[in-house]
Formats: sequence, C-alpha cells, structure tokens
Amino acid sequence: MKKIITATLLICLLLSLFAACAEKPDELTPQRFSPGYAKALSATEPDGPDSEDSDSEDRAPVAVLSYDDVYAALTKYANAMDYGLRGAMVAGGAMPMPEMALMESDEAMSAPAAPPMPSSAPMEYPADAELKSPDYSETNVQVAGIDEGDIVKTDGKYIYVLRNNELIIFKADGAGTKQVSKTVVCKNEEDTAVPNNKNEYYYSYEYATEMYVHNGKLVVLTSFNDYSQLFRNNIYTYKDSQITKVYVYDVSDPAAPKLEAQLGQDGYMLTSRLIDGTLYLISTYYVYNPIEDDPGTFIPRVYAEGEATLFPRDCIAIMPYLSSTSYTIVCSYDLTEAKLAANQSVLGGGSTVYMNQKNLYIAANNTDTQESAPYRDSIYTVIDYAYKSVTDIMRFDVTDGGISFTGSCTVPGRLLNQFSMDEYNGFLRLVTTTYSSSYSVYSDEKMGWSNYVWREDLSANALYILDEAMSITGKIEDIAKDERVYSVRFDGDIGYFVTFRQVDPLFAVDLADPSAPKILSALKIPGFSDYLHVYGDGLLFGLGRNADENTGRTGSMKMSMFDTSDPADIFEKDKLMLDDYYSTALYNHKAILISPKKDIIAFPVENGYAIYGYSVESGFYRRALITDLAGYWFGDARGLYIDDFAYIVTNSRVSVLDMNGFKTVANIEF
Repeated sequence: MKKIITATLLICLLLSLFAACAEKPDELTPQRFSPGYAKALSATEPDGPDSEDSDSEDRAPVAVLSYDDVYAALTKYANAMDYGLRGAMVAGGAMPMPEMALMESDEAMSAPAAPPMPSSAPMEYPADAELKSPDYSETNVQVAGIDEGDIVKTDGKYIYVLRNNELIIFKADGAGTKQVSKTVVCKNEEDTAVPNNKNEYYYSYEYATEMYVHNGKLVVLTSFNDYSQLFRNNIYTYKDSQITKVYVYDVSDPAAPKLEAQLGQDGYMLTSRLIDGTLYLISTYYVYNPIEDDPGTFIPRVYAEGEATLFPRDCIAIMPYLSSTSYTIVCSYDLTEAKLAANQSVLGGGSTVYMNQKNLYIAANNTDTQESAPYRDSIYTVIDYAYKSVTDIMRFDVTDGGISFTGSCTVPGRLLNQFSMDEYNGFLRLVTTTYSSSYSVYSDEKMGWSNYVWREDLSANALYILDEAMSITGKIEDIAKDERVYSVRFDGDIGYFVTFRQVDPLFAVDLADPSAPKILSALKIPGFSDYLHVYGDGLLFGLGRNADENTGRTGSMKMSMFDTSDPADIFEKDKLMLDDYYSTALYNHKAILISPKKDIIAFPVENGYAIYGYSVESGFYRRALITDLAGYWFGDARGLYIDDFAYIVTNSRVSVLDMNGFKTVANIEF
C-alpha cells in the first residue's frame, strides 16, 4: 500500500511546491500514456500508482531550480516516447513579437505583485447571472460573478461587437441605435517571399477571439501566429510562434477608444475569466524542439510594450507525468493599471478550466497504463497491459488578483467540459466518464512472433467529491455502464447529469453529505440534453437532441423542461421538438440567452435566430424566428436585451426588435 499522508503534511508540501524540486526515480513501470497511447514520461514508485487513491504528493507538480530542469524533463519525455527532439520545428513562441526586445536571463524579474483589491467572503450565487442586472442581459456564464469572454458584450448603454478583427461600438437606443466607432484591433500580413530566394517565406496572422468590458475598460484577446519556412540543403526548417495578446482599451468615451496597453503571453488561448477587474488568461504553449543552451526555445514568456520576458524559475513547475511537451500558462492582468499582475506555468498542464471567486481549477485528461512483469504460459512469454482514463487536477488560489498553487490530485475518468466541475462549501464535485481497456501480448521467442489478445473495453460514469486537501471524501462509481456523460449542472446540494446511449438518463444526486452522495432519481427518456440550465425554483431546462429509443439514432433538436421540485421524482414536464438539427448553443453556452424574468430562451439556429418562451401552464412556445438577418452564417449570432428592446448581432448587422411582439424596428449594417 502506498503511504497515506495527513492533510496537514499535504498542505505543507503543496505550499512549498515552488520552492523545491523533487527528484523522481527513472522506472518506466507503470507508465503514463497520452490519450493517443504515445509513451510519455513516467516517474513513480515501483509498485505503481493507483489512480483511485494515489497520493497527491506523487501527482503534484514540482518546482524547478533552473531552466536545465525543464530541458531535462523534456528530454526524458522524448526518450520515453522514442521520439527525437531534433525535428525541424522550433519551440512555439520562441520568436519574439515584432519590434520586441527579449530578456533571456535566469534572473528575469517576477511579475509585480498584484495591488490590493477589495475582497469579500465567499458566497453562493443564483444560477442566473443576469438576475443581478435586471435592465440588460449579460453573457451566459457558469458561475455568477465570474465573467467569461465573448464576441458581443453590453454594459446596458452600449453594445460592443468583435467582428473580423475590428471592435465596433453601438449606442443602444432602440430604433435610434447607431454605430459610434470602429477600431481595427489587429491586421494580418500576407505571405512574404524573401528576395532572390524562392525557398524562404514568412507570414503572420492574428485574429481577435473574445473580449470583456469592465468599468470603462475594454480588453480584446487575440491569437497571434508568426511563421517562417526555409528550404536549404534539401531540408525544411520551420519557425512557429504562438502568442495570446491582450489589448487594453479605455472606452470611457465609446466614440474614441484609446489603446492603453498591449500585453501578452506565449501559447494558444485556452480560456479566460474576469473577476473584480482582474483578467485571468490561460493559454497552452507547445514546445517542439528545445535547444539546451537557448532557454528561449523551451521557456514561455510574457510580453509588455516592446519587451518579451522569460518566465522566472519560481513561476515554472513540472508535472511528474507528462502526456505532452506543452505548458499550461496562467496569467492575471490588472485592467485598472493595464499591466501584468501575476503569472505561473506548469509543464504538462491541462485543458478544462473551472473558476469561482476563490479558486481556479485546471484539469488534464490523461491515460494510465499498468504493465505486468513477463510471465510464462505454456510456450509463450506473456505481458499484460491495462489502460485507464484519469484526470489530473491542479488548484490555484486567485484571491486578490494573485495566482498561488494550493493543491493537486488525480481522479479516475475524464471530464466532459467546465460544467463537470463545481465547488460548493469548500468541496469540489466532479462527474467523469471512466474508460478502461486491456490486452495481453503472447510471444514465441523460438518462432519469432507475437500475438495480441484484446479484452472487452469498459466504460461507466462516476461522481467524486473532494475536500479542501483534494482527497476523495465521497464517491459514486459504475453509473450507467457503457454510456458517457453528455451534460452536467450543479445546483447547491443537488447535482444533475445526463448520460446517453439509446435513452437519456437524467440523474439527480444528493450532495448534502459530501462523504455519502446518493442518487435520488434517474429519469429515462428518448434523446439527451447537451446543455442544462437551472431555470428557476423546481425547474431545469435542457437543450439537446431527440433520439430513437430503440436504436439511439439522433434526430432534430429538442427542448425539455424538467420538474425538479422533488429531486427524488424528477419528470419531464414539457418538451418541444424543433425543426432544426443544429445550433452553436449545443456546445457553446455563451450563444444562448436565457431569462425567466423576460420569458426568453433564445439561440441561433440553422436559418436564423429563434426566440422561445415558457410558461408552467402552456409549456414552450415560439415567440419569434428572425430569418431576415444579414450574413450567410448565423452560428455566431448573439442575442441580448436592454430594457424593452432585443438586439440580435450577426457578422454584419445589428437587428433591433421591440420585445412587445418582437417586431424589427431597426437594422444597422456594419
């Protein structure tokens, strides 16, 4: 049995994470594999990890003492994969941004400490973030009070639109709505061939992804890629740089936005959040070809006004199990001061993010394998292999604008998305889908051949509850075997999740006792819900697809309203089959507008923008289907309301509708 460390010792180990670098043995049994079963770095005790009760000490990222530690980890990973590090690609982000000076010293300064910010005791919010702003809608988010970036925002007076790398601002005034400014955020350069050398060329592209508006400040996030190619001596050499840029504008005068700062960090943007004027930006930075004496090829950077700075050593940690040569980078930016506040990075990070007022969780879906020692079976030498899906989770304290690592753990299974995680009263709740497979290799050394014997792949679902020490305190496993999770929503002491294969079991779970969660009910109906939303007291809205209950074959979209007034007896109170088969809202919750107060459930559909209402007496009913929208693609359309008017924004028009009948009163082209 692996040793059990106390919660107190665990906290001490975690708090000292970035102050010491732990050595790990070199055994490769058992091994950590990437989802594609590519062999990766393994550093565990000989008896191997038990993904269900493995120590957080063994799973926690370890700090580096020098950049050499990072290079050694990357080299070890490459050797374990039997994949050479001498390919043609250089480290992503290794090229500085144009006209930026580079500081490549181990003594690079840490980011300045975040200025003191008002803090408040943690609180629980209602599911509808927009209830705190009754006069206008806000972006549909997971946790109220934690904003998420989008391509359309409003502050109740102006509408801010991000389209084709331009920031367009409209004065919202019903039929009198008008455009007040248009600002080019970034431009793309065309392919450029080097004179007299047809085998070398360069290009860069940058595109705006999302934005935030807060107290007279507007921040636009962009993805920047800088690429060059050289063909010489029959060898192609590539350079590829990926940077997530942060443009901070003063929009106190919306007619004349002023660029205050251009900041950034290496990597492709993973996601972002905004809380109390602090932007948290998470990116993924890939390392392709590290060069030992050039830290700029394998250490990430932050950027500010013409200067690129390598991450200092105390802002880098390494996961003990690497499933790829990529970092997860977390930076916070103070929008009031328009500057970097704090930064951390983890080599071998994650891709699923949940954040509340106190903590930021980053989860990585990975796969563990167990490899037996060789044994004899008749004339054969046999080795058994078993694979299990696992999720590695890191926790960061984000109070007062900082970023402080506070814990890590591993649980069985894989998360679906950010809604699969939720923290309540200090406990982290998770819903995962577990996958496992196994096979044996029978080898006949005399004949020189091997035979593979595959066994049945297994899948099921599970719910885990973790305490403040990130130890599993309660769980339910082996739920809905041979199905997978399609949607999750937590609401206080109750958790809801949908699995699917042929019919849709909607599970309701009592989480009031974190040490003993229990399933209260499991409603089975045809189809499934891709998105769940707490609509009000005793009501849960679901948007998904219908399906044949005999074959499981999916059909058109479906809206469901579940009665959850008695969690032990949930039933589908109302449903509506739609003519449409697809909507962006099925996988992007920010594309849906929900307001029980305004009686609106709205989202883009294949041929326009649909607006529905719901009443307990009559069920769902369609209030409007707006088809005369400009543009050939409505998937990125956003709907919002301000007072008595609804505004639908497509890629080339703002349509204004009177909410009393949803008649179009104005169309503003841009």
